[in-house]
Amino acid sequence: MNRTTPLILAPILALFSASCADGEDLGPMRVDMIGEATAFTRPIAALPSPSDALLLEATAQGLVRLDGEGQIEPALAQRWIVLDEGQTYVFRLNEITWDDGTAVTARQIAQQLRNASRSGSRNRLARLLADIDAVQAVTPQIVEINLSRPRLDFLQLLAAPDLAIFVEGRGLGPYTLTGEPTDEDETVYLAPRREPPEEIDGDTAEAPPISPEETVQIRFGPAPAAVARFDAGHTDIVLGGNWTTIFYADAIDPNSSQLRIDPVDGLFGLAIVEQTEFLSEPQNREILSLALDRGQLAGYFGGNRAEARLEIVPPDVEGLNDPVGPPWASSTMDLRRAFARDAIAEWRTINGEIEPIRVALPEGAGSRVIFAVLRTNWAVVGIPAVQVAWDADADLRLVDRVAATESATWYLQQFRCSRGLPCSDAYTQKLSEIEEAPSARVRAIRIAEAATELQRITPFIPLLRPIRWSLVSQRIAHFSVNRFGRHPLDTLAPPS
Repeated sequence: MNRTTPLILAPILALFSASCADGEDLGPMRVDMIGEATAFTRPIAALPSPSDALLLEATAQGLVRLDGEGQIEPALAQRWIVLDEGQTYVFRLNEITWDDGTAVTARQIAQQLRNASRSGSRNRLARLLADIDAVQAVTPQIVEINLSRPRLDFLQLLAAPDLAIFVEGRGLGPYTLTGEPTDEDETVYLAPRREPPEEIDGDTAEAPPISPEETVQIRFGPAPAAVARFDAGHTDIVLGGNWTTIFYADAIDPNSSQLRIDPVDGLFGLAIVEQTEFLSEPQNREILSLALDRGQLAGYFGGNRAEARLEIVPPDVEGLNDPVGPPWASSTMDLRRAFARDAIAEWRTINGEIEPIRVALPEGAGSRVIFAVLRTNWAVVGIPAVQVAWDADADLRLVDRVAATESATWYLQQFRCSRGLPCSDAYTQKLSEIEEAPSARVRAIRIAEAATELQRITPFIPLLRPIRWSLVSQRIAHFSVNRFGRHPLDTLAPPS
């Protein structure tokens, strides 16, 4: 290494002190994914972790997918048309076959999409798919989807890893698994998927050979080890970085071409998971929010990569014409804290001391930074706080979630009353009114009303825009940051 080794990584870097081989590495693309490899056989019915999502995008896909820049491109569907002003989508399938040589059919895809959108589905996008009126196989190669209303983000929904098509545990992605992780070695090996060889005059054509540089090696593990491997030149790219681990990346002092920050949006803040005593009243939950100096918090994560967030529904999402923020957004921190101190003093006079607010945060260097800011900011106005383990009983629990689409309704659906967070009958009613809106103009008005009610009941304290980072070596020539933080492996691989 050409710099003083930061203490945070020194023990791990020692494990990778062997020098790299001379010359360009023409072997597999080496990927380190922060996290654990998990088995997946029913992705359409479960919530994929970031690790799951990476493998799903590699080994399975839906009708459409996201490219390396976060734009929609064909997948199982060869092409599509949109009819009825956005209420009907017709997809024509590619001529693609399963490994046993049988054709992929529209009926198989339609059945899985119906399962994902049905009432009671465990798919995390089920509520957002509620606008689907019907999915039918018009012919063996044509899928038609009818919506109850136009959805500008519908193709983004279909491109989510959650809607990858699996039949009997098999998917049709750009890669196939050639080696799976074990208890001793959490490494996955992938090779490009080839269509089954054709038979010509009774003879099966020989499949073209796969060169080593077309294959991918994915190592799953903790962030410190992944960063150390990158610094030692033993991996080509590190994926899966977030706010808990970005300080490990900082420790090796990467340049701007190596450390890449995705401009993702979504939810990053504290969900109110307990509603007793002090937290039972919306105005008290709002006090917790207004007392926080988000600029201070953003500064700890780097001002150019962490953006303070006051609104639960961001101002630039589809369907929200005007920002809906808290009424105190334009007030200075001094005024906000003075108000909070007076309100807390009045609460104590009537109700007695406030029990320490229990904040559940996952393990990681980022959690220590966040809790330090929470504790000191709340202490200034007289609110005690204590950090608890991620799986312990808590009053507040951190949420870090990238939005699946650019629509305001994605944010609103995260706080429907069935989630168990603070809610109101008025909010439920407003969500229903959005679905029944007769026009885009009326729908925008109702979205704003729902966002306003959401701010009022305060089930969530927004902190920052979510943080997603990667470490990228010179070998990865086709990496692009994007709004969804998605990086399909076949878009990263060097051309063969």
